[in-house]
Order: sequence, then structure tokens, then C-alpha cells
Amino acid sequence: MGTIRMDRRLFLKAAGATAGVVATTQVGCLKYFKKGRTSAADNREVPTTCELCPNKCSAIAVVEGGFVKKLNPNPENPKSRDMLCARGNAAIKQVYDPDRIKQPMIRVGARGEGKWKPVSWDEAFDFAAKKLSEVKAKHGPEASLWSSTEGFQEVFFKNLGLAFGSPNLVRHPTLCLASVNMAYSATFGTVPSFDLLNSKYVIMSGANRFESIITPDTMDLIGSVMERKAKLVYLDPRFTVTAAKADEWYPIRPGTDLAFILAMIHVIIKENRHSKDFVAAYTVGFEQLTEHVKQYTPEWAEKETEIPAKDIIRIAREFSDAAPRALYYAGRRSSWYQNDFQMRRAQAILNAIVGNWDQPGGMVPNAKLPKGEFLFMPWDEPKASRVDEIEKNFPLAAKGDGVYLKLRENVLSGKPYPIKAWMVYKQDPMNALPDQAKTLKMIEQMDFIGVIDVQMSDIAWYADVVFPESAYLERTDPVEVMPGIWPAVVFRQQVVKPIHDTKPNLEIVQGLAKRLGLSDYFDYTIEQWVEAEFKELPIPMAAEHMKKHGVWAATGLPSYGKTLNPDHRFVTKTGKIEIFSERLQEAGYDPLPVYTVPVQPPSDRFRLILGRVGYFTHANQSNNIWLHEFMKENDLWINPKPAERLGIRNGAYVTVTSSVGSVKLKVRVTEEIRPDCVFMLHGFGKKSKMQSLVYNVGASDAVILETAWDQVSGNAAFHETFVKVANA
Repeated sequence: MGTIRMDRRLFLKAAGATAGVVATTQVGCLKYFKKGRTSAADNREVPTTCELCPNKCSAIAVVEGGFVKKLNPNPENPKSRDMLCARGNAAIKQVYDPDRIKQPMIRVGARGEGKWKPVSWDEAFDFAAKKLSEVKAKHGPEASLWSSTEGFQEVFFKNLGLAFGSPNLVRHPTLCLASVNMAYSATFGTVPSFDLLNSKYVIMSGANRFESIITPDTMDLIGSVMERKAKLVYLDPRFTVTAAKADEWYPIRPGTDLAFILAMIHVIIKENRHSKDFVAAYTVGFEQLTEHVKQYTPEWAEKETEIPAKDIIRIAREFSDAAPRALYYAGRRSSWYQNDFQMRRAQAILNAIVGNWDQPGGMVPNAKLPKGEFLFMPWDEPKASRVDEIEKNFPLAAKGDGVYLKLRENVLSGKPYPIKAWMVYKQDPMNALPDQAKTLKMIEQMDFIGVIDVQMSDIAWYADVVFPESAYLERTDPVEVMPGIWPAVVFRQQVVKPIHDTKPNLEIVQGLAKRLGLSDYFDYTIEQWVEAEFKELPIPMAAEHMKKHGVWAATGLPSYGKTLNPDHRFVTKTGKIEIFSERLQEAGYDPLPVYTVPVQPPSDRFRLILGRVGYFTHANQSNNIWLHEFMKENDLWINPKPAERLGIRNGAYVTVTSSVGSVKLKVRVTEEIRPDCVFMLHGFGKKSKMQSLVYNVGASDAVILETAWDQVSGNAAFHETFVKVANA
């Protein structure tokens, strides 16, 4: 397909018009929520930090008459580039959402039946502490599981699990970005940032940055690609918005990105196009790589990827010619295939051999800023080993994060020991994990489930007790340091008082800790915690500055080249950039990326692929009415050729069936996807009736996704499921 061009002025004009519509909707909605009003004179502007996704953009809340009337972008944060997306604007609705959890509740019916008793905080704390103590007395503290996802107050939840004595903390990375983090760390000793703003040539495998927003990468890509400062080559089985803006789009055969990259490396080395000085000075293993990639020719890769060999050769030449201002972009969500770690390793190696390290337009090691630390009383380390047996199964994985899918397998088997209590913070395993039926079986095995969340998620719907957390605009959180090319410190401070009977996570943790005999470990206030963090910030009058501005960023232009000196030692075994990895070899893995031909779907099935849009974060926000208006239900993309063969018409309802489940949703017949694939958007088909806009609307991909994971990192492999499609 040809390049689609858009005039930048028209793009900005359209964006401004959309913002105006959102603002008007906000004002009209506030009249229904009188409870939050404190004073007609309560008019303020309060800097804070958004929580509607992991980007941590800075915002300025406009308060009028005690209500949050509007959220404006804070221009002082270099990461968010003086912008606030639709999700960020819709944070107001999170506060004034009639569907949100308004007070603690204890389940009185069967799990999933939806019968709840509103209770006081004391009753909720007493109930949960009694259940947790019973499990601990019978099975030990390791019989409790503590699941959480990224958030400024996540630290308190994790600390409660550890103080309780459980080693079983499990977080989101192995459902998202574990393989990319591990691959780049294994190569460079760190996960770098990508200087898209200054790059001249960018290749992306499925990193749909124009829809799946990451700051500042999305904005920088718009600046460099839309204004034609850089060339963008995009590989994806689906014609996404990013594909539409790219110079070249290749509908690559799923699971073969590694073949494409290895063939590029083959061409660059064969034609002597690598950066000889950089490779000699800063890397180890180039000789082994040279021999390794001889087998991976462009002609071989053409058969695997269905990308013409002549194009692979040309792209490899263009990429090396543009180096060091050339990037093979890593992306964030790397939970695709079972070879994801090695594919990301190949990306890192390709970037390394053209010398794009620590230079403008290339990969840049993250600069960091210091912050203080509140010193609290330490607890004894948990005595038991982890239930996911991470040391044995995934020796290089992050033990503090765990491996979610292997953990679930072990919990279901009851080995190496039983898990009988499950505490969940700001996460929805019902929709985040594949094979929802397995998660439901895991739920059935629990003697107790407690959930802390702002909304009644699907996991909360099946819980025994639900603790309502205050929305981020209603609370103060710890200070967060954001490393990067432009490092910054951000602060989230309370904008308005809670309008319902809710509490910040720290106070919920403290309420539980008191009844579990763990109060000494949480004997502080959020104000004391934050003041300790302020003390080490490299800012004059740091507390006053952060409360007034909400953000502090290092001044001056980005600094490049600090690691490009003979004395620098990379955080790897050899102290060099490791093309050949002895550490991987010692752990029993391939020290260089080895390609394995992916299994292809039978003729009567399709590979299911997933993706994101800029309106929602994972399974969140689809019930936010301002965002729901953009997309009221998900559908299934299918190519016209198989649709015609199956007698499927556009707009009809179809059943999509895998080996683990079946869903029903509307179909979209489109040329914008390969004939051997189908696509559905994440975040619909909820089971919780307290998510009224998406309850039983559309379909949840978790119902039909099969369990598979990357062999090195344990990262979930969400694109390994084959499905049948038929008219409903």
C-alpha cells in the first residue's frame, strides 16, 4: 500500500477539536455529582501525575467549586511533551463514575453471583485478616499469593505480602514486557531508551505506536515520521494505524520476525557494513555471530517471512547506511510468541553491530535521578521458595516479578505446595491471563480472595471482600523517578477529597497490617514517606517545588556518549556488549538467536492476534463512558477471502472457538489483515455486572487464548492460539 500523508496542521486542528468535545462533556457531566463539592470558592489548579496507563504523564487539574472540571497537560514534563491523551482526560470520569466501588463490600452469595453486603472498613479488615490468618495457621504464609501491577502505591502492597511471610509476589511483566527487558539486559546490561526524535531510519515489528501510546515515543515518532525526518519500515500481519503512516508495510507471516532480523544481520556482515570500530571496542562474540548467520540468507528468509529477498537486502543496506541514527525499535508488549526472547535478542544484536549505541538517533542508556528513601523497620525474608519454582524453570527471570502462567499451572496442581489465599491489587487476572477457565479453576481452589481496586473488575466480582481504593485524583502517592533520555521526577498529589467511602492503598494496607500483627512495618504516613523522598532530590527546596510544579526534569540537552570510553564497563559478565552470551549458554539457552520454524494454523483455522488502541489500557477504561463512546464493543477482523469461503458477511455475528473456549462477537471483513489470521481487541466481554457498559458486551480474548509462554523469560505467548470461525 502507498504512503498515506496527513497535513500536520489539519492533524493538530482535528486533535484540538476532539479535546474541545471532551471538555464540554466533562462540564456537562459534573452537575450530577454534588457530593464532592466542598466549597463554591474551592477553585484551584493542582499539578499531579496521570495513572490511567503506565506512561506517568504530568497533568494540571483544574478544580472549580470542589470539582475536577478539567485536566490540562503539564508542559514541564519532557516525557509527556505537553500533551494529555484521551485516557488522561477521561480520568475525571473515574472519580465521578457511578459504577465505581463506593465502600467496602463482603460477598454473601456464591462466587460470581453478584450478591454483596456493604460493610464498614473495620468489618472488612477484620474479615480479611481472619481469613488470611486461618490460611497462614493451616498452610504457612507461603500459601498466600499477592498479585499486583504497576502503580506508585504498589510498593506498600508488595511489602505487606513480604511482611506476611509470602515469597509469592507476582506482577505484570510476564504478561507484557519481560522478554524484551531480559533480552536487552542480557546484551547491554540495561534496557535502553530509543531516540526516535533524532533517528533517520526506524524498523518496527508490531509496535503499533500510533495506536498503543507510549510517551514520548509516540509523539517523537509522529514528529520524525509524519514530518518525513525519518523512514519507517513496519512489519505486522495487520494494517494498523502505524502501518498506514509508515513508508513501507510488510504483512509478515506471524512468528517469523526473527528470520527477517537474522537475514538483515547476514547481509550487513557479508557486505562488511557493520561498524568495525564500535564492534571491536565495545562488543564480544562478533566472530561467532559471523559464522552463525551464514545460514540465514535473505532468500531463506523470504520463504519464512513472505517478504521478498530483494527488499530484505535493500532494507539492510538502508539501515546500515543510516546508522548510527538507525533503530530496530523494541516496543513494549513483547508477549507474542514462544521465541520472543530470542527475537528481541536479535533486535539488540542488530542494533549493536551498526554502532547505534549511546548516540543521537540510536539507543541511549537511561539517565537517572536520585531520590530519598523512607527507612522502615525490616521484616524477615520469607522462608519458603516461590511456588512458580522460578529458580529452576526460569533462572534468568526477575524473581521479584515471578512467572505468572507457570505460577498458575503450579497452583492448579497444588505443587510444590498449596496456595489458598489470593490478594490482588490493581490487576484483573480474569482478563490479563489466557484461558479464563483455568483462572476460574484457580479461583475455586481459594479459601479467600481479597481485591483492592477502584472499579469492580472481573476478579473483584469473584472475590470474598473488596476494598475500594481512592482514585488517583483523590490521593497523594509516593514520588516516582522516571529514567530516560530526559530523566524526570514526578509527584502525584491529592486534587480533591474522596467523594465516597474509599481509602488510598497505604491506608488499606495499614488497616490489614494492624489486624495481622504487622503494624510496626507500616508505622508512617504518606506525608512522611514523601518528605523522605524529597530530601535527596537534586532540587533547591524540593518539597516546595514538587508541590507547586508536580514535576522536575534535568535541564539542558540530552547527554550522549558517556559509555563510549575505554574505561566504561557494561553490566554484563564480560563488561562488554554481549553479542555471544556466555551467561545464556551457562543457563542452558542458545547464546546466539536460533530460528525455529513456527507452527502454522491448519487450513480450517486462523492464528488469533491481539492489539491495543489509544482509548483503553489493557482491560481497563472500556467501561469509562467518555472512552466507551469511541468504541462500544470489539469485533473480529477477518480477510475477505476466508470470509467468502466460510459464508461470513461483514457485520454478522460469528463464534470463535479454540481448544479452551468459545466466544461470540461481531465480524469485520477487511483487507487489512492476512488471510491466515484474525484479530480482536482486548478489554471487552466482562463478567462483572458493575461494569455496566461492557458487561457481556463483545467478547473477552482471555476466554479463547491458550496457555503458552516464552521458553527463556516465561513471558506469556498470546499469539500462539489457533481458532475456528463460523457464523453464529
